[in-house]
Amino acid sequence: MKIAFFTETYLPHLNGVSISLVFAKKELEKKGHEVYVFAPKIAGYKDSEKNIIRLSSIRIINSEPEQKLPIPTPQFRKILNMKFDVIHGHGGGFLSLVGYQIALTKGYPFVLTYHTYLEKYTHYFFIKSKMITSPIAKNGSRFICNISDIVIVPSIKMKKILVKYGVSKKVVVVPNPVNLERFVKTKKGYLRKLLGIGEANIILLTASRLGEEKNIDFLVKSFYEVSKKDLSSVLVIAGEGQEEEKLKYLVKNLGLESRVYFPGYIDTKFMPKAYSDADIFVFASTTETQGMVVPEAASCGLPLVLVQDEAFNGVIKDDFNGYAVSEKPKLFASKVLNLILDTKKREVFGKNSAKLVREIFKQEDLIRKLENVYQEAIMIRKKEPRITSRVQNGVKKFIGLFRYIKELNRRLNELNEKTRI
Repeated sequence: MKIAFFTETYLPHLNGVSISLVFAKKELEKKGHEVYVFAPKIAGYKDSEKNIIRLSSIRIINSEPEQKLPIPTPQFRKILNMKFDVIHGHGGGFLSLVGYQIALTKGYPFVLTYHTYLEKYTHYFFIKSKMITSPIAKNGSRFICNISDIVIVPSIKMKKILVKYGVSKKVVVVPNPVNLERFVKTKKGYLRKLLGIGEANIILLTASRLGEEKNIDFLVKSFYEVSKKDLSSVLVIAGEGQEEEKLKYLVKNLGLESRVYFPGYIDTKFMPKAYSDADIFVFASTTETQGMVVPEAASCGLPLVLVQDEAFNGVIKDDFNGYAVSEKPKLFASKVLNLILDTKKREVFGKNSAKLVREIFKQEDLIRKLENVYQEAIMIRKKEPRITSRVQNGVKKFIGLFRYIKELNRRLNELNEKTRI
């Protein structure tokens, strides 16, 4: 098959979506498919992969990832002349809509992977004005999903949420591929040397963007409860983001400055070393669609203590490779202390983590599921009415898009009026 990915985020940006797309592209190509990636142009960056097509665009929404509006150029005429078997939008943003427009124009099947729980990320959109609200995020998500032939989500959690939103198209669960061959237990010492942590200290590690939605303040408060009963443990918070100063202020107020470390962003090539040097992986976000760092940490042989969330169903089993608990600092701390005080349990849970996650993320199975979705989408498109009826349906769908954009413009005008005042 000849497959086109349309995505808002790709290399050199390193996040869960871009990393999984790089891996999925390689795995599909290994099976003989031809994969093209259409992504925003990045100033000064030159792609080393083949079939990467960069589109000129402008940033119009301050979000994670950035939302960029493609600029119409003669390049679009060339793209329209390209032939594909299926177009696969990733994320549901403006690039995905460009992919859909091409699919509609050319009669190709359009598959969408809904990567981000947008309702929980509205604080990134026009932060001061709260321009994008939860209802708008829900309506936008429902719209982009319902114009697709098939929707892919990485977890059963997101399938339930989209159905609740009113998505009527078929929703299929296919976890994003994770290159677990990179994440294997390595020699210890990386974090201890980097941060000056003693050999006797138990390292609790979390890794994510330091954003409001990641709930890292909960981990700090939970670690405060741990610190009252254990003097050997330290908490390492790997990542960077807008909440960093607030978190450091919280750490200072709780008197934990000597026991909580902020190494900043750790390059993905060093993350296997970081995971391997830790003793327990902790995570508190309930806004993940899949949460890539959790299977990565598990693959490196770490026991897990997580705030309970359906996104991690299957990746964690209570009292087997860790604990999934309710969002209560003292309860969370008690499970962490359980592992701190039991060296044998940490070792057994870590081995169980690595075994369990490799069973779930068998790459050949995930790629086969993706191929099956593409084949089903192609069959759906073959059964569609003649082009005239399809155009009529397309017009109706774009009326919905224009209404959505009109609502955004109305709110922008309201913001401008307030600014003048």
